[in-house]
Amino acid sequence: MKPLFTSIIISLVIAMMPGLPVEALGLKVAPLEYRSTLKDGEVQQGFVDVSNPSAQSITVKASVQAFKQIDDQGGLQFYDDQQVSAGVKLDVTSADLGPREALRLYFDIDSKALPEGEVFAAIFLTTDPKQPRNGVGQLVRVGTLLSIINKTPSEHSAEITKVTLPFVQLSNTVKGTYSIKNTGTEGTGFYPKVNVSSRPWGSNQQLEASLLFWG
Repeated sequence: MKPLFTSIIISLVIAMMPGLPVEALGLKVAPLEYRSTLKDGEVQQGFVDVSNPSAQSITVKASVQAFKQIDDQGGLQFYDDQQVSAGVKLDVTSADLGPREALRLYFDIDSKALPEGEVFAAIFLTTDPKQPRNGVGQLVRVGTLLSIINKTPSEHSAEITKVTLPFVQLSNTVKGTYSIKNTGTEGTGFYPKVNVSSRPWGSNQQLEASLLFWG
């Protein structure tokens, strides 16, 4: 297992103009999504950058939760899962960020600790309202979604359930919408590939749909 690196605090040099109002408390993270494929027994390391764009000092808590889709509108439910927490290890779980500072948070993904197949998790960064700085006690929560394929992925299948295409379109591009359903194994999720072709010109394009859970 790779050693966990010490988090790096990066000071962002931003000129502060006198007389400006105090900014609202906030956090920014990058990337918003992290995808990974693990071989049997492999450990991969990634990182999330979280920054404090405000003029306030804050305490940030880091945590890991699993998630699943719960409706046709893409709503997600986040929940605690022991295997996910054991398989996604953070190098720190709490840090102080001064005004205009950023934290690079490293994490390890361990194939041996995670269940086989697709694993969906999120790394959350949350301000600690119990430890307000400079009179600020707001709660802000941001996160990065993790889409992990551990060893052998499950079998994937999907079907187009609806296509909407206006009959008359006065432009150089054809615009429409489609609905797609994951018909694979219960509990699985993946990013379907959709081939779009037009006739009689014969152009073809492959699109990647959003993350789609079973059902």
